[in-house]
Amino acid sequence: MMRNVLRRPGFRLVYVGMAVSLLGDASLLLIPGILAKRLTGSDGAAGLTLFFFTLPLCFSPLFGYVIDRVDRRRFLVVACVLSGVSLAPLTAVTGPETFWLVYPVSAAMGCSYAMIFGALSGLLKSILPEDLLAEANSALQTTRQGVRLVGPLLGVAIHECFGIGALVLFDAFTFLAAAVAFAALPPPPPVAPVPRGRWREELSAGAHHLAADPYLRRATGAFCLMFTLAGATESLIFAVIEHGLGRSPEFTAFTSVAMGIGAIGGGVCGAAVIARRGELFAIGAGIGLYGVAVMLWMLPVEAVMLGAMMMAGAGLNLAGVARMTLVQRRSPDHLVGRVTTAFEAAAGVTQLLSLVAGAVLVSLVDYRVLLAVVGVTVCCAGAHALRRRSADRSSHDTDLSPQGPPS
Repeated sequence: MMRNVLRRPGFRLVYVGMAVSLLGDASLLLIPGILAKRLTGSDGAAGLTLFFFTLPLCFSPLFGYVIDRVDRRRFLVVACVLSGVSLAPLTAVTGPETFWLVYPVSAAMGCSYAMIFGALSGLLKSILPEDLLAEANSALQTTRQGVRLVGPLLGVAIHECFGIGALVLFDAFTFLAAAVAFAALPPPPPVAPVPRGRWREELSAGAHHLAADPYLRRATGAFCLMFTLAGATESLIFAVIEHGLGRSPEFTAFTSVAMGIGAIGGGVCGAAVIARRGELFAIGAGIGLYGVAVMLWMLPVEAVMLGAMMMAGAGLNLAGVARMTLVQRRSPDHLVGRVTTAFEAAAGVTQLLSLVAGAVLVSLVDYRVLLAVVGVTVCCAGAHALRRRSADRSSHDTDLSPQGPPS
């Protein structure tokens, strides 16, 4: 089903640029955590790399405020260039006394994510008809997760063979390639000016829209409930690999590959599931699948672990595609950047708290107990999104306006 959207020249440019950039991101994704674990021996120190990655997401509405006021194409060009430059401090990590540099780099990577995907959501809404948004999101999310098949292994290989400098240079080059692709897009058509209010009202407009729209509100609640504890898995995964499977931290490259395989399946099916059952069903089913996968991590068997990671990838990608599509469909063009970043901020705050809790609790509580609690909580989040699915089908089939009827 992705062939329809890939026939559009503008989207092909976006897709190629993002695919190259996502490969670079995937190659570097595990390195901060691996460096922290290797240099400190601490699961918590490794898990905290995601804490710093998530921290900028809490302030992402500031990016949304800018995204909705500038040419999103040019914004993406600048964001990609700055993202590549921000990786440079990672080359100075040479021992235990400099390992802390992985944290500001992780924060910079979080800023990059908030800027690029916030602007990308608005750009897609402006260049594509509404009926192709799910396909576009499915293609991009499938690629983003699918590069886990080669990205993490490529990153570890480059790092082990040529050093961290070569890996940073490779990722910076992919950001440059994405910037060139965005710069090649034709200028967007002029749009009618939108009345502006006070800056505080404008800054919070995305959050207000999330709260006012019943479907976005339910989706936000489901993701926030999931992230209330799910962020702890970033520390738990290292404990599972070390204590449950008896493997080194580098085994995370293989779990990420398994997750990428599952994500391909979840992404390919995403547009079809949304077309048939609606976005909220896809969100609930995807989150629930992830919750079951987390509980399977308690079994100390490599084959089960890899299978569960495939299940987790499928669930998260399915939910991610549906979430992006729902935000685009239920938000007016002049607000989509702020709504997207407000969603990221709401989920980021809860994830941030669970990351801190996970980094502390993984050293105090048996990881299997924590996995059980996280898994049950995530399944409850999926059930919240699935509640009264008929309202979701009604919104998908009959009312596509940003201000649909309340559920």
